[in-house]
Amino acid sequence: MDLNEYLPMFLAESREHLQELNLAVVRIEETPDDGETLDEIFRIAHSLKGMSATMGFERVARLTHAMEDVFELLRRRRGGIEREAIDILLECLDALSAAFEAIETDGLERLDEAPLVERLNTLVREQPDELEPPEVPAPTELAEQADGRTVHHVVVRLVADALMPSVRAYMTLSALADHGEVLASEPAEQAVESFEGGEIQVWVASEHEAAALEAAAKAVPDVASATVTELAEELTAPEAPEQARAEERSPQRKATTTSTVRVDAERLDQLMHLMGELVVHRTHAESLAAQTAMPGLHQAMQDLARSSQALQAMVMQVRMIPVEAVFLRFPRLVRDLSAKLDKKVELTLSGSETELDRTVVDALGDPLVHLVRNALDHGLEPADAREAAGKPPTGSLEISARHAGGSVLITVRDDGRGVDPQLVARKAAQRGLIPADAVDSIDLQRAIELLFAPGFSTAEQTSDVSGRGVGMDAVRATIRELGGEVLMHSELGAGTTAQIRLPLTLAIMAALLIESAGQPFAVQLDRVERTLKLDDYPVRSVAGQRMLVLRDGVLPIVDLAQAVGEEGGTGQATHAVVVRGLDQRLALAVDQLVGQRELVTRPLPQEMGSSAAFSGGAVLSNGAIALILDCDAIAAAANDGLAAMSAAA
Repeated sequence: MDLNEYLPMFLAESREHLQELNLAVVRIEETPDDGETLDEIFRIAHSLKGMSATMGFERVARLTHAMEDVFELLRRRRGGIEREAIDILLECLDALSAAFEAIETDGLERLDEAPLVERLNTLVREQPDELEPPEVPAPTELAEQADGRTVHHVVVRLVADALMPSVRAYMTLSALADHGEVLASEPAEQAVESFEGGEIQVWVASEHEAAALEAAAKAVPDVASATVTELAEELTAPEAPEQARAEERSPQRKATTTSTVRVDAERLDQLMHLMGELVVHRTHAESLAAQTAMPGLHQAMQDLARSSQALQAMVMQVRMIPVEAVFLRFPRLVRDLSAKLDKKVELTLSGSETELDRTVVDALGDPLVHLVRNALDHGLEPADAREAAGKPPTGSLEISARHAGGSVLITVRDDGRGVDPQLVARKAAQRGLIPADAVDSIDLQRAIELLFAPGFSTAEQTSDVSGRGVGMDAVRATIRELGGEVLMHSELGAGTTAQIRLPLTLAIMAALLIESAGQPFAVQLDRVERTLKLDDYPVRSVAGQRMLVLRDGVLPIVDLAQAVGEEGGTGQATHAVVVRGLDQRLALAVDQLVGQRELVTRPLPQEMGSSAAFSGGAVLSNGAIALILDCDAIAAAANDGLAAMSAAA
C-alpha cells in the first residue's frame, strides 16, 4: 500500500500535535498536578507515536515512545519534575519539528534520536525511588476517562515457564491498545521492563466486542488464559450531573462531536477568488438593472443580491480560523525567553477564539513574535529592578484579541518600564536619525514613532533576542501589507501597549470610492471618520500648509492628486475625506465622492515598491481599476512634508 498520498495529512496532524504538546508541557510545568492535562499529553503522544510508526518513520516513533516514559514520571509524581526534564522534553519537540520539516522537504526523517532517547532514559533511571506506586483508578474515574465507551477489565495469566514476562506484558498492552485506549494497567506501562510476575491486568476503553479483546490477548505467546469482564452499566455511564461538573472543570478541552473535513488551502483561495468575481459581476448587473425598466427585473436582482451575499458570507466564514493558531506558540516562547533573560513573567492570553481570515492569521505570527520579544527584552524589568520600583517581582504580559467593528484588534500589553522619550531621542541622535540639538524637543509620541524607524534599537548590545534594529519597522511593514495599522501607547514606569488593527479578510473589502484628477481611488471604510464639503468649513494656511478647521481639531489638508503623483490635478478639490493614519487624522482633498462599495482586492505588482501610497487594487464594475490608498503611507509623507517646511522656516 502506497502511504505517500497520506503524507500531507500526516504532516498537518503531526504539527498540530506538536503545537498542542508544546502548550501542554508548559502548562504542566506551571500546574504539575493537573490530571486532565497529563491525560491530554498521553493521548497526543500516543497518537503521534502510532501515526509515525504507521507511516514508517521509526526514528520519530522511538523518540516519542521514550518521551512517554518521562510523561509517566509526570503522572506518577507529586509536584512535577525538575525544570531540566521539561527542557529536555521541549528540546525533543523541537527535534521532532525539524524532522517533520525534513520529511516534507525530501521525505527523510533526518533525526538523530539516540542522544535524546538516552537523556530521556537517564531521567527515568535516576528517579525510580521517588515515584509513587501506580494506582488503579476507581471504576467511576475509569468511566469518566472512557468518554462513553465501554470499559473492559482484561486479566491475562502467563504460563509458568514464561521466559520473558516483561516482553509478554509489553506485547499484551500493545495488542489491547490496537482495540481501544488503555486507561490503566498492572503493571503500568512504564514498569513493564522490570515486570517478573505471571498476571497482567488491563483496563481498556473500547467500542469493540469483548471477544475481540480476548482473542487479541490470547494471541500473545506464553499466554495461558485471558478473561474479559465489562464494568457495570451504571459505572460506564456516570450520572449527568457529575458529567456536567467534569465538563465545567475543563471547558477549553471539552470533546466535540462536530465533523470536520480537511481541505487544501489552495482550494479555499480559488473559492474566494471565484466569489470575488461573482461580487464584481453582481455589482455590474445591478448597475445595468438600474438603467432598465423591465417588469420584475428589480425584484429578481434583489433576490440575486440576497443569495449571493449569503453565499459570500458563508465562503468568508469557511476561511476564518481562530487566532488561537498563533497564540498557542507564545507560552513556550515566553517561557524560554524569560529564562534566558532571567526575568519572571506571567503570561495572560484572552480572546483566542476570535476569528480572522486564514491569510491574515498566517502572516500575523512574525509581527506578534516581534512585539512579544520587545516586551520581554525592552519592556519588562528584572525582578530586583521591579521590586526597587515598588512593583511585584513578576512582570505581567497580556496578549488579547477582540472584534472592533469590522476589524480585529490584537493587543500586546506589559507593565514594564515604558518608553523613555529622552533615551529614545539620544539613541536616535547617535544613529543620525535626528539632529543632536533636537533631542530635548522629542515628546512621547515622536519617540514612539522613532521606534518604527528602520535600523533603530535602544539595546545597548546586540543579542540573539534583540538589538539588531530589525523589528518594529518590519512589524509595521507587514501589517500595512495586510491592510492594517499598528498603534502604540506608553507611560513611563507603567508599561507599554501595542495594538494591531486588522481587517477580517483581505479578499473582499468595504470601501469608500472617490475620484481625484479623473481617476478612481478607494479608502478602507474603517479608516474613514467623515466626509464633508470644503466650502462649508474654514481653511487656514499655517507655515505654508493648508489646514482644515473643525470643531474637534485642526487637520492638515492633503491634496490626493498631488500625494499620489497624479497628473491633471487642478488643486480645486471640492470635498474632503477625514481619515485616520499613523494614529492621527488628516483631510484628503478629492474631486468627487462616488459612494460605498464592496471591492474584491488584488495585490499590487512588485514594481510599485513598498513605499507607494497604495496597498492594493480592485476592478470596478465598469472595468476601471481603483487603487486602494494606504492611509499610513500618506500620513507619513504628510508628516515629512510638514517637517521639511518647519525646518525651512
